[in-house]
Amino acid sequence: MSYARMARKFNRIYQVARRPEHLIPADLAKDAFVLFSDQHKGDGSGADDFKENAALYMQALSYYEKMGFKLVVLGDSEECWENSYGRILAQYRDVIKKEIDLAVATPQQKKLRVWGNHDKEISLRRFKRYYRKLGTTLLHNVNYREGFRLGPDIFLIHGHQGRFFEDIAWKVSRLAVKFVWKSLQKFFLIGKEGPSENIRLREDLELNYYRWAKKKRLLLICGHTHRALFASLTHLDRLEKEILDLEKKQETLAPASQEETEKIIAQKKAEREQIVSRRQGLPRLFFETPPREPVPCYFNTGCCCYANGITCLELEKGSIRLVKWQRGPGERIILAEEGLGKILAAIKESRPV
Repeated sequence: MSYARMARKFNRIYQVARRPEHLIPADLAKDAFVLFSDQHKGDGSGADDFKENAALYMQALSYYEKMGFKLVVLGDSEECWENSYGRILAQYRDVIKKEIDLAVATPQQKKLRVWGNHDKEISLRRFKRYYRKLGTTLLHNVNYREGFRLGPDIFLIHGHQGRFFEDIAWKVSRLAVKFVWKSLQKFFLIGKEGPSENIRLREDLELNYYRWAKKKRLLLICGHTHRALFASLTHLDRLEKEILDLEKKQETLAPASQEETEKIIAQKKAEREQIVSRRQGLPRLFFETPPREPVPCYFNTGCCCYANGITCLELEKGSIRLVKWQRGPGERIILAEEGLGKILAAIKESRPV
């Protein structure tokens, strides 16, 4: 994807988000927000990527409601490329209502949601006419945006902007998905972990996100790619850092502890090899040329369509976390955590944490 085209679109949306009336005020030292994206709620059929995680997602929302978090839905919440909104509503009305109840509010007390490429329908004028015929008031107090600022230094956007088939010729893509891909999903039971994005294409997108955020000295949070990232580090990056730290620590431990640490290192190395093998020989993506580490300016929520759970970002009382909700026991696992002040200072100074 062209960086120049993406940057122009991001810049335009960011300029709108900078207007004082569009800023979502946030005291990041006291407030609590949870960010989910890419639910892709469907019609409950075999092509519905969200169906298997719906109960887990509701469990997570109930937890965040109890803990006093405000919710940000960061695009592709509904799968409007494959389904009419009426069919989605028939299947997931309770989920959408819960999302709206918990959503962060604008200064005008409208509940805020960001749209992505798969639910762009909701932003169109003709959708309002269609919605009135559904005879529901569910979206009456909702303000849909393409992007917004949470406080002065955090910019949130879905991330498809600038891609030709997702942003410009999205109607063509929608038709292909609706009449070809959905049928294939139902017949072959494929696509349960989100879009089958080309690895190189996905990483080109992420490199563009990183370049833009670094240049703007902003903390950028996206969805769209279905890959969770924390502080410009992928899961593979974090694994390699953990292995290195454990190997250094191991040298100072007692023999019994060394043996236990060796088992943990072996597990992490096996996990690393699984990720590397899925890359099928493709070279690694590096946001900065090694050994330089990246500026922690780009984060990604991941998605709610993984085969073993869902991921999200939490911003709570001065900290930012990448969290996975594991399917089965419904366990909440913190994958990474850092102080927001530390992250924002590093971004402003264009340096690693």
